[in-house]
Amino acid sequence: MDLFNREQLRQLAQQQNDVCISIYMPTLKHESGWAQNPTRLKNLVRDARDQLRDGGHSDDEIETILASVKRRFDDTAFWRNLSDGLAAFITPESTEFYRLPLAFDEVAIVGTRFHLKPLFPIIATNNRFYLLTLSQNDVRLYQGTHQGISEVSSDTIPSDIVEAIQQYEDPEQALQYHTSSAQNGTGGTNLTYHGQGGDADDNAREPADELKRFFHKIDDGVMDRLADENTPLLLAGVNEYLPLYADVNSYPHLIEHDIVRGNPEPLNGAELHERAWEIVEPVFLEDQQEALEQFDQLFYQDGGLASDAFHEIIPGCAFSRVDTLFVPIGQYRWGHFDPETNTVQLKDEREAGDEDLLDYAAVHAYLNGATVYALRPENMPGGRAIAATFRFEADVQATEAG
Repeated sequence: MDLFNREQLRQLAQQQNDVCISIYMPTLKHESGWAQNPTRLKNLVRDARDQLRDGGHSDDEIETILASVKRRFDDTAFWRNLSDGLAAFITPESTEFYRLPLAFDEVAIVGTRFHLKPLFPIIATNNRFYLLTLSQNDVRLYQGTHQGISEVSSDTIPSDIVEAIQQYEDPEQALQYHTSSAQNGTGGTNLTYHGQGGDADDNAREPADELKRFFHKIDDGVMDRLADENTPLLLAGVNEYLPLYADVNSYPHLIEHDIVRGNPEPLNGAELHERAWEIVEPVFLEDQQEALEQFDQLFYQDGGLASDAFHEIIPGCAFSRVDTLFVPIGQYRWGHFDPETNTVQLKDEREAGDEDLLDYAAVHAYLNGATVYALRPENMPGGRAIAATFRFEADVQATEAG
């Protein structure tokens, strides 16, 4: 799976081009369904091609723009390394793919900016989490949503204890440690102490100092990947590892009070997701309920710190005024916002050059440090189409474009 965080979103959101193609599709990870994945992508590329033709692009131009994504149709290796969904972002100069734990609805949208709203469950505060699994032979970092969980590839997180020890022990001691561990042959979690001349008790005791040095390396790798995140991190691991790792952890959003315990190696992705979601969902729901109650309180105080008006919220998101934003999943509001003139134009149906203002609001609010909740329409505050609380009172309401 590919890591997707604030920096990746920022890079996509900042791109503007005559042609920006956004493609989303669910993917089947099991071999029996692999053949369906390239077929789905072909259909979406055909849809994008039709939109480009409608926009006045010639067949030669279209072929050049779509050439890089079409090369993936028969790339067998590409289709073997998938998560629950695939997102592709295409311009005449570049093509980027993200394999993410979201089963996207199939859609292809051509515009002058990328359409990023299907990524809301990844960027929303009430849905995304990370899981770190710790065992003697396997260390993995996962990114998860309500739909699933997928491993994040990382070259900075050591994969097993022996590998880490070999980085700071002399070769003879490391080999002795490796041999002694291998001779244990139990597949369990006990580690043998690899000092010279130890007795039976020495050989049975946990090398806590070495483990802590190992966990420090893991923590460094986690921070390298999650430095700018404010997303919960859960742990899954054997009981003796968890307090040692928690002691060296420097990621500020680690959930310690309810962590997944037990050797994670026998668990598949679905089982890991089920156990992790049981822990993290109540945390999300509690924070979400507090945010909803805060909106109601501020909205009915009439103090200018909450709104459900597009003409106030859209510029608020653009100008870093929004503190918390609520947007509905699966809905669109087409139109245009011009930050230079502070004008908003809302339309009942999409026309050429329009963008989804819900997409615009969520992306800009998130990039400006706001908390974003992506909710089902029936869970929006009072059934509203959009809602927000503000960091400060200010009159930044946009006017309606003529």
